[in-house]
This record gives sequence, C-alpha cells and structure tokens, in this order.
Amino acid sequence: MQRPRPNPDAGLRLICLPYSGGRAAAFKGLAAELPGDVELCAVELPGHGRRLREKPRTCLRPLVEEVTDVLIEQVRPPFVLLGYSLGALLAFEVARELARDRRPGPAALFVAASGAPHRPSTGPQIHDLPKAELVEQLVRLDSSRNAPLEHEDLVDVMLPVVRADLTAVETYVYEPGPPLDCPLVAFGGRDDPSLPRSELAAWAEQTAGDFSVILLAGGHFFLHSSQASFARVLTAELERLLDGPC
Repeated sequence: MQRPRPNPDAGLRLICLPYSGGRAAAFKGLAAELPGDVELCAVELPGHGRRLREKPRTCLRPLVEEVTDVLIEQVRPPFVLLGYSLGALLAFEVARELARDRRPGPAALFVAASGAPHRPSTGPQIHDLPKAELVEQLVRLDSSRNAPLEHEDLVDVMLPVVRADLTAVETYVYEPGPPLDCPLVAFGGRDDPSLPRSELAAWAEQTAGDFSVILLAGGHFFLHSSQASFARVLTAELERLLDGPC
C-alpha cells in the first residue's frame, strides 16, 4: 500500500486499484489535487511496480482475497474504493467480500473505465493472442500509454504482466448476489470506443444506494489525459462524503 501524502488523521481514505499492467504510482498525481482531509492509498498488485519480482495473478479471486486482507489489516474506516478498469472489477468484488464477512465496507464505490460485472463483454478476448497481435491490440486501445510495448527490449518485461491481468479480467465469472448498500459512481471517457455509456449505466444494478455516471474528456486512460478534471470531480464526490455521515 503506497501513501504519496501520508495523513494518519485523515477523515477519509481513497483506496486506489490500478488498471491492467498499471502500478500504484499511476495514482500519485491525484494525491496532490484531492482535499487535504483525504489520504490516497494505492495498492501495488503482485508482479507490478515495486512488486515486480513477484508472480502476477491470472485469476481475480486470489487478488480479491489479498486486497481484502490488506484493507482489514492496514486501513481504518471510513474509506472509499476507486478501481480503474481491472481495478474496478477488483474493487467491486472486494466490497462484496467485506459485506459477506460482515466487515466495514466502503463509504462509496468508484469504478472507472469498466463495464458492469454482470454484463457479458461484447469485445474479443485478447489475453491469449500471440505476442505481436496482443501488442497491436494494446497499442490500438491507447497508443500513448502502450507505446513502450512496441520496443522489443521492454515488451518481454511488460507483456507478461499485462497478459496476466487481462487473463484475470477475461476469465472472470460474475456470480449473482445482493446489491451493495453504498453509493456507486461510474466514471468513463467520452472517447473510449470500448465502453459506451450504456455499459457504465448498467452498474446501477449493483447498488441499492445512490448511483451516477460521470463522463470525462479522453479515452480509456482519462486518468492520465484528463487528470485535473478527474481530480475535480473526485474531490466533489469525496467532499460530499466528508460532509455527510461516513
């Protein structure tokens, strides 16, 4: 768990879970733009960033169990879960795991760049494509973020981690269950061709609490291309929670 701006007395903690191939450091830029009473805590997944020597997981379930254990051991409520792409599915299942165990859950669930878990994906599965074809698909999704994969000296380091993450997402099987009781906000990029607004709106079925969809300029990785705008809307949502009963 990385804390770019540690604040033991924070009134609220924002727990961030990264996208496929992403590091905890992907959220570092957000930390400086959030309210001072919010402590951003970013989870480093096995095989990523500072945990590069560890084997990345190819199934979502082990990640759910590991992240849940970390939250119970290291995070004092109230907290909000923010999951991005792969991290959105992970955050959702962690929230459900906490509810099943009757432990304190998130004050809100924020999901970004991900379709609702109960909706079957309409896109092709790519995790088992040959190396060259997989790189082509990833660069097509976002050429600026995935351009390093076009360099042969980097692809053998980066691609196994991305492939493992994609395997975890594409082999995920949704199991029906009761909706969450916390507010849920689904964020998306207006120019993300892989995620129409209807797929974001379908997240409404996963909560009995308040629900909203917020679109930002940019594609799948609006976290980076529209970081300031994303920080502003996050701040508004977090301040609402800080002002109300957490």
